Amino acid sequence: MVEAMQCMPVGVTIIDRSLQMRFWNDAFCRLLDFPQEVMHAGVTLQELFLFNARRGDYGPGDPDDQARERIRLSMMFQPHQFTRTRADGTVLDITGRVIHDPDGQAIGFVTIYQDVTREHQHAQHLLAANKELQVAYDDLRLAQISYAAMEEDRRRYYQLAVRDPLTGLFTRYYMEDAAARLIELHERDEATRLALLVFDIDRFKDINDAHGHLGGDTVLRHIALLLKQHSRRSDVAVRFGGDEFAVFQSGIGDMECVAFAERFREAVCATRLDGELSELRLSISVGVAEHRIGESMTDLLSRADAALYAAKRAGRNCVQRAD
Repeated sequence: MVEAMQCMPVGVTIIDRSLQMRFWNDAFCRLLDFPQEVMHAGVTLQELFLFNARRGDYGPGDPDDQARERIRLSMMFQPHQFTRTRADGTVLDITGRVIHDPDGQAIGFVTIYQDVTREHQHAQHLLAANKELQVAYDDLRLAQISYAAMEEDRRRYYQLAVRDPLTGLFTRYYMEDAAARLIELHERDEATRLALLVFDIDRFKDINDAHGHLGGDTVLRHIALLLKQHSRRSDVAVRFGGDEFAVFQSGIGDMECVAFAERFREAVCATRLDGELSELRLSISVGVAEHRIGESMTDLLSRADAALYAAKRAGRNCVQRAD
């Protein structure tokens, strides 16, 4: 398991109740730019906060006060998700989950650090495009251009915001709105069940290393095409980021979702690509969870993610259902 986390392209840390670092992988040190001499055995979260503060990562202010405030928030042991922009422009998506003992007491954190710089830049480009579009709309109104033409432009820019340009699947930004509506529907009517599956491509980093990003992009597009072919019209299929995907399925429970996931997994295994990728044997690992009344989208995703990692631990190329 430790070796698997060391090979992950995302940063991973495990912190105990006393805020001492129990595990970190190389990607964490690279993404946060921590030198080897800082990451010594027994290093604490407070030391890392102070190191960041003293080199100006948190902006102007007293480094001791900045580190102390972050320690105070960490000691609350609450799940969290936020983005952080480093001084070099790297944008990180940081997600922390609380680790509990069998009695339900918080005993630490596991935190994932993902480089979302490209996605953030894409979002910024969309915001700039929307501002340009607003100016264009003002000019169009003054020139009395037809309402139909304006609506067509609006529709095109909306598609740019909600559709992943590489795969044509929905973006995570659209997913948050769609999932909130589906969860609200389930909360109003328990009979309207809601299931979620998340999956990623097994050993995708090896594919990128061997065939470059163009080869990796070809695989992503092919997986997305298979997903569209197997999904229902009512399903919300999302490229969550990198090689991670999610599908929200309304009106079915986790067992039906598992059956769908198995069919899709088998289709991925049976697929063959052309040219330099013809020797690839693709597979996916899948986690499935059914929404519970009163459960937030964050917690639903967390349970589905846990099932996905259980599938990884089980040897990959399989489907696991959340408890």
